[in-house]
Order: sequence, then C-alpha cells, then structure tokens
Amino acid sequence: LVLLSTSLSKTTKLILLDSLLQEMGGAASSCSIDDSPILKTADWNLHHAQNDDSCPMSVFISSNNTPQSKLNSLGRGLKQFRHPSIIRYLNLSQENDKTYLFTEKVCPLSLLRGQQNTFSSSLGLLQISQAVQFLHEKGNVTHGNIGESSIFVAANGCWKLGGLDQVHDTKQSETSRDILALGLFITEVLGEYKDPVSRKFMDYAKSSLLLPDISRRPDISQVLQHEYFHQDHLMIFQFLKDLTLKSEEEKAKFFISLGKELKAIPSRVLGVHFIGLLLSRYVMMDSTARIHLIPRILQPQSKNHQGLLCDEDFKEFVVPEIRKMFLVYDTGIRLVLLQHFEKYSSAVDADTLEEDILPSLLLGLQDTNAAIVSQTLRALADLVVILGPEIVIGKNRSKIFTDGSPNRKVPLVPENRPDVRTKVLDAMLDSDQPDLHYSSEHDSWNNWGEEEENQISDAEKIHSLPEETEERERNLQKDIDTLVRNVQDLDILKLDLKTSQKAKVEDDIDYFADMIPDIKTTLSSIDKLEISLEDKNKDRNLKFAAVDDASADEGGWGDEELEW
Repeated sequence: LVLLSTSLSKTTKLILLDSLLQEMGGAASSCSIDDSPILKTADWNLHHAQNDDSCPMSVFISSNNTPQSKLNSLGRGLKQFRHPSIIRYLNLSQENDKTYLFTEKVCPLSLLRGQQNTFSSSLGLLQISQAVQFLHEKGNVTHGNIGESSIFVAANGCWKLGGLDQVHDTKQSETSRDILALGLFITEVLGEYKDPVSRKFMDYAKSSLLLPDISRRPDISQVLQHEYFHQDHLMIFQFLKDLTLKSEEEKAKFFISLGKELKAIPSRVLGVHFIGLLLSRYVMMDSTARIHLIPRILQPQSKNHQGLLCDEDFKEFVVPEIRKMFLVYDTGIRLVLLQHFEKYSSAVDADTLEEDILPSLLLGLQDTNAAIVSQTLRALADLVVILGPEIVIGKNRSKIFTDGSPNRKVPLVPENRPDVRTKVLDAMLDSDQPDLHYSSEHDSWNNWGEEEENQISDAEKIHSLPEETEERERNLQKDIDTLVRNVQDLDILKLDLKTSQKAKVEDDIDYFADMIPDIKTTLSSIDKLEISLEDKNKDRNLKFAAVDDASADEGGWGDEELEW
C-alpha cells in the first residue's frame, strides 16, 4: 500500500508538472502578438495580442529570462496579489530565450492622458487608492513604485495598478513613502483641472500627503475618507461594485432615485465606466431596477426622452452588452430584453441582429415558458421590418392574400398593370351610343347586384314594347348592327391577350387572381334584344304563310327551304 501510494503520488506530481510545462511553454505560440510594441522600457516591451478565441490581452516581453529579472518579479507580484484595481495576471512563460508575461489588455496611462476628464480621473484615483489600501492592509506589503509609469488603463476605462516588481513587507516608513508617491501622483493628475472639488483635493494632497514629517502623513484609509471620494458619481460607482453586500431595502431606495442622479453624468462617461455595472446580472434581476432604471438604459434617447445615453453612445456601449446578454439563457434576463426589444432593435446593426440575436430568438421559440414564446414572437415581428421577411422566416414564401377593398383606387401593392376593362369601356363610350352609360362604380362589389337589376329591367322594357311598324323595326335593327360592329372593331380578345402578355413580362404573379368573382353568366340586353327580334320576325312570317293541313308533312315546304 505504501509503495502504491508513493507511486500514485509521483504519477500525480508528474502529470501536474507536465501540464504546467505545457501551459507555460505553449502560451506564447498559441496567440497572435503584434509586431510593434505600444511601450518600450529598459526592462520590457508592451505588446497587444489575441489568443485563439480572439480575446484581447497584453504581453510584456523581456529578453532577460533570469529568475531575478524585473519582468519575472512583476509576474510573481501580479500573480500573488489579486484585486479589481490591479492588473489581472494570466500567464508567465519562457520561450526562445525570452520571457512572456500575459495580462488583461491594458494601455499605459501616459498614452491616454488626453482622453481623461474630471469624472474619469476621480474614478481612476479612487481605484488606485483602493489598490494601495489592499496592499497595505490586506497584503501587508508596500508598493514602492507608485507613479504614472505604474498606472495603466483597462479596456473598460478602469485604472489599474502595475509595477509590482518592487513590493516588500510593510513598514511604517515604507507605507509613508507610498503615501508621498501617491500625493505626487494626485497633484500631477489634478493640476490641469480648475473645478473647485479637484482644486480642493489637490490642496489637501500638497498640505497633508507631501509633508516632510512622515509621522504626520495620513494613512491610506484616512485619504479615502476625504470628501473628494464622496462625490455622487463615485458613491454610485461604489454602491454598484458592492451591490451584493446591500440589503433589499437599500437596493430599492438606491434604484428608485438612481435614474435622476445618473442624468447629471455625461453620456460618454456613463458608457465607459457605468454601463457594465448597470447591466450586470444582479441589476437586471432586481425588481425595482427593472421598473425604474432598466427602461432608461435599454432605450436610447431617440426612443425615450428619459434615456441616459444618446444614440451614438448607445450603439457603442449598450449594444455590445445586449449582444452578450442574449447569450445568457436566464428567464428573467431574456424577458427583460424582449420587453424593450422594440425600442432598441433599430439601434442594433444588421449583422449583430442577423448573426447573434436572431438565432437566440429562434431558440426561444422552443422554450416551454409561454411568456418567453409570446414575447419572442413579438420581437420577431419587429425584426421583419428591419431585416426583411426573407431573413427572418426564410425565402420559401408565396402570395396568399390579396387586396379586396371595395372602391380602392390605390392598391396596397403597386401594380403596373393596365386596366383592360377601362380601355374597352372607354372605347365603347366613344362609339356614339346614347343608350349605353358606364360608371366607375360598376367595379365595386356593392353595385354588381344593381347592374344585374338594370339589365333585367332593360330586358323587360324590350319585351313590353308593342308591335310597331316595320319601319321602326328596320331602324332598330340598323342600330343593333352598328353597335355590334363597334364592339367587334374593339377586338377585345386581342386587347386582353396583349395586356396579359405585358403583365406576364412585368410580373408573373397575378395578385388579383383570387378576386375574380364567380358570377353566373346572364344574357346581356343586346342578346335579349336580338332574340326578341328573331321571335318577332318568326311571328311575322307565320302570319303571311299558307295554312297547312293535317298532312303538311306529305307536301309543302321543307325545313331547308325556310332558311331566309
């Protein structure tokens, strides 16, 4: 058993050592490092890089790979002391006689001084002071190198403390030296601002933090008690950082008034420093925040006059957060996103909607939660307007519905089709027939019954005419022959054929195919008039014919001889 235990222990150690060596040796080769550094020092060069997952990070590279090199000391310090305001350590490796220190993506403050303002500088000084407090009170060490060269800015705008290559155990004289260095840094940062709050804190730093007598210098906790660090935006920032430690009553009171207080902060400062905290999981899940705060964050000012961010800042800072939240499969968060989808969807770029948000929405249709499915369908309806139905529901579609509105002059879907009936009837009106009248109202469904009644009425009048002289019948026959010739001259069949061919070239789909009414064919007034005249002619001929006897079939005129 002892031998087995010893063997397993050695095997475990070998496995751990092998995995550690693989991690350290393959770190530099498994990422893409920019060729040109953004900062050069005597001990190392700082480069931007990306790992295999396209995650941005920074790489400190040194040609000195000895254990006593400053880059190795910096790596050990960052790895040992972890704090939100200290540069986050990722990995340390050696390859090709070089040392590589991988950290979160940061940029030296010296390169970004022109982009800072009073809000971002006050937040940065708060973060650096908290990092120093952590080293003094929790780590029991002193930094020994506080200054602009050891301050970096992360991608989210937070200031990060670096330069931990000279940390050592705490002594009163050493901590006082950190306070002195911090005072010099504060006066350097606030020297360019003229607002009363900044000037007052700078005077405090000069009069207290730079005292020659180290025993009279305040410690870092006393510095953080200054009213400069109790400004409204700093208190809001700190409350959001410590949100999980607050009671429900404190959070409810805080979120009810937070929207009005954030209005005093510039939109860009909110986007850089606060949006990540305001859209965190703990804020999104708070019932009070969902009512009083979230609508003002997820809706740009163009959609909500109480919105906190202008449209430009909304697209830059809020849209990326929305994209990430759609990848979180939490019922509460998804319902909040769907509730305000109509307001912010137009501000999201088409690529993000199609590639990231649309697949997540379609996945929500398969959920068993009825509220999610219902809200998702509403969101998809909003997406159809932005992306088009071909992208949202696919290209396998056909024309099903048509516009059947009575007396509609302008169709819902514009059609470049000539109205055949209008052309024919216009030509008939030009044929000098006083008894025929056409109105556009005959196109409506409501007047079809009236048209049939008019036709029946005309026929009844024709049948009720008394027998008149042959001269009047001859004139009436001439009028009928003229009308028939005029109609034949129109060549309606050819006109319909040309129109249908032209329409087919323009558009193969007949949107009005379903609108053709199924009406039983009735004889027109002209046809009835012709039949009536034929009957009268037959009656007239019978009057002048010889009377046949019962044996008319044996002799007399046959049917063939009666063809006049």
